[in-house]
Amino acid sequence: MSRLLCASVAIVAAWAGLVAAARADVCAAPFMHDGGHVRLTGSGAMQLGADVHFSEVGKSAAGACRARVQGTASFGLAGLPPGKSKIDYWMSVRNGYAHFERRDDSGRRVPLNGGFDLRMLGLFAYGQPITHAGQTFSALKFQVHVDRQAQPLTVRTGEKTVGQRQRIQTARGPQSCWPVRYERVTDPTQASFNGLVLPIPGMRAAVTDWYCPALHMVMKQDSNQQGLASELEVATLE
Repeated sequence: MSRLLCASVAIVAAWAGLVAAARADVCAAPFMHDGGHVRLTGSGAMQLGADVHFSEVGKSAAGACRARVQGTASFGLAGLPPGKSKIDYWMSVRNGYAHFERRDDSGRRVPLNGGFDLRMLGLFAYGQPITHAGQTFSALKFQVHVDRQAQPLTVRTGEKTVGQRQRIQTARGPQSCWPVRYERVTDPTQASFNGLVLPIPGMRAAVTDWYCPALHMVMKQDSNQQGLASELEVATLE
């Protein structure tokens, strides 16, 4: 797996906020089974996407599971060249923290550089069910390793506030969903792509996660960065 792929996987995972199950447990997510499939599509200023399949799924306890994740990730971000990469890695989850392995040139499974806190994925930061408009969740800080030769990417989310429940269109038809609004701030850093070291600028965005209780998923995320709107949504969920 190239550094480009490591970066794309980390960035997609960090920013998506969409493939999270309720109650902070990815192991109970609808896609976490053999044959599971999630496709994310993005539009606007920050275009992220992923098309991934799950296999070799095992669950040893509540909040503890493992799976092989294969597919593609695509991205187009300010300060980064657009690209598309293959994904093929093993994920293990325990106590809300994910670790990843890939095969090296000799065929051995080796850890990727660092890991990331699953609370980065939307509802993993909530810690309790959403019950009413006006409900709030605490501000959080995370670090994501996007490249072996770069400093970790620091992401801060402000206090999250639940809005009035609304009906929106999703890949599973119209759903009654909670909008959860917050500010997301990313510190500047740098990463290497094909041997070229490029700066990743700091970013500040207003974000809305649309959590749909009947599907146990955040099915869409809207963000606005300095007047530039972006949208990321679950287009396929199996």
